[in-house]
Amino acid sequence: MTQGLKLLANDRDDLQILSAMMEGAITSPGEMSFAGAQRHFTLTASRIMWEKADRDAAPKAVSRIRSGLYVADVLAAKSTGISRANPTEVMELLSIAADAGPDETTDLRFSFAGGGVLCLSVECINVGLTDSGDAWETDHVPAHDRETGKP
Repeated sequence: MTQGLKLLANDRDDLQILSAMMEGAITSPGEMSFAGAQRHFTLTASRIMWEKADRDAAPKAVSRIRSGLYVADVLAAKSTGISRANPTEVMELLSIAADAGPDETTDLRFSFAGGGVLCLSVECINVGLTDSGDAWETDHVPAHDRETGKP
C-alpha cells in the first residue's frame, strides 16, 4: 500500500501547503457534500502526488491517489459555475485560498479550471486531507494557465 499524506491546516500558511498538494486534483459535484446541520463539508478526489513529482520538470506521467478533504466549522456554502445537475462532471481543482470574511469569519475559496468556484464561509480554518488506497500512474498531467484556469 502507498504511503499517503495526512495533513491538517489550521491557518493560512498551512492551507497554502494543503492547496499545493491538491492542485490538479480531479473531482466532480457528486463527490462534494455540505452537511449544514453538522457544519462540515467533504470532498473526495484523485490528487496528484506532488510530493513525489518533480514540479520543475515536464513529467509525462505522475502518480495519483484517492484523497478525502474534510472542512469543519462551516457556516455556509455557495458556488458559481458548478452544476449539481451533473454530478459526474469532471472538475479539476486549481487552488484553495483563504480570505477574510465578515464578522471575523474566513471564506475558503476553491477555484476550478473553467471558472467554477466554491466558497465556504468558516468559523476558523480547520481542514484535513487524508489519502487512502494505492496510488496509480497516469499520464494526465494538468496543462492549464495558472491565471485563467483554462487549457
